[in-house]
Amino acid sequence: MNLRLIFWPLCMAYIGFLLATTKSASSLNVVIIAAFLGALIGFALGIMFGNRAHRKAHLSDGVRR
Repeated sequence: MNLRLIFWPLCMAYIGFLLATTKSASSLNVVIIAAFLGALIGFALGIMFGNRAHRKAHLSDGVRR
């Protein structure tokens, strides 16, 4: 689960950075905000996918809450 919390924010921040720099007239502030929002979304996705994997692992063991 820890790997997901590293992988997703880095990838989403990079994608936000790339999308913000596609226009030649974008300012540095826009690029920073896009990278930050991408990292925030990536962190949320990492938690979501980590919880799903944890839940599937427990259900396959026969443990239910």
